[in-house]
Amino acid sequence: MLAEFWTTVAWNRQSPWKRILPSRLTAQLERRSFENVPAQKIQSRPWRELVRLVAKPAGLSQLLCSGERPFSVIGVYRAFDAAVACRLSKLKVDAVYAYEGGALETFRAAKKLGIRTIYELPSSYWYWNLKLLNEEAKRSPDYANLLKTLRDSEGHLKWKDEELELADHVIVPSAHVKRTLTGVVSDERITVINYGAPPVHERTTGFSAPGQPLRVIFVGALHQRKGIGYLIDAIESLDFPVDVTLVGMRDAANVRVDEACKRWHWYESLPHAKVLELMANADVLVHPSLSEGCALVVLEALAAGLPVIVTPNSGSLEFVKDGQQGFVIPVCDAPALAERLRTLDRDRSQLASMSAEAQQTARGKSWEQYRTELAAAVRAITCR
Repeated sequence: MLAEFWTTVAWNRQSPWKRILPSRLTAQLERRSFENVPAQKIQSRPWRELVRLVAKPAGLSQLLCSGERPFSVIGVYRAFDAAVACRLSKLKVDAVYAYEGGALETFRAAKKLGIRTIYELPSSYWYWNLKLLNEEAKRSPDYANLLKTLRDSEGHLKWKDEELELADHVIVPSAHVKRTLTGVVSDERITVINYGAPPVHERTTGFSAPGQPLRVIFVGALHQRKGIGYLIDAIESLDFPVDVTLVGMRDAANVRVDEACKRWHWYESLPHAKVLELMANADVLVHPSLSEGCALVVLEALAAGLPVIVTPNSGSLEFVKDGQQGFVIPVCDAPALAERLRTLDRDRSQLASMSAEAQQTARGKSWEQYRTELAAAVRAITCR
């Protein structure tokens, strides 16, 4: 079905540059390898994105990559979008599939050419998200500087509004994201397709025994949209020992988060295989997200046989049921999170039963199933 696959950086894992470039940069580039896509169908526009990737370690992010500057995420995406739009006039295709924030010029060109437009919205609708996070800034001022989405400009939001209006159909990864579009996009224009879990591997490490510290892991950027503040508040309220591991980049300096990183095990970034290894040695993944599309880290935890604690806004309720694969707690509720951790500390036998449920669920949520459902949805849209 694929005519061309467009991306910014398409990394060749056999590239001789791998021996020259800093390991930190190559680690990021490894995530941008598309080995399952035929090489002749890949079109890349790498230079702006490469500048963005090297600007941070060079201390140039604020100068080059902030706001909507040419090498910011928004600037890179807009230049990329314009290149795809120019290309459309040279192709004979039935549909174009694009993502939030990088589809406007492409969709404008597609409409002129009679090409169907399919839009993937991987996270909550922006105005729903903005309202939620504005409320959160008032509720939790200690973590307000970690609410990155509040910095989007009015112009950028209008840009995304027009993208959504031009979309013939919208693909979302969870019922939660669909719910945030209520009254904005009609149900018949939305298809929900959950993301996939990696292959299930037998858990070889046992859970911690009663009397030992409960091993808690958090994987994700250390900002408040992911609920990092609620994890910190919950852990600090406990009256029993826990062993906490954080895996994720700090978004900005924050006293509470910085202290937690010093006090607990913290990894700014790790190869994916190492993250899965840490999961396999933990007792529970905590993901108290305020706003998420469909948390991949939750699916990865389930495949690793790791019980999870999530919120209804994590985009995980299709595959996490309270008391089965883990627990579902209310959004913005540190006491509820602390109580669930206390429950697991008192009754470690629940960890094994939840682990079995988690892996059984992951087997039914494979990436193969995701591909099958997505291909069927695209065929149905293009055949209308």
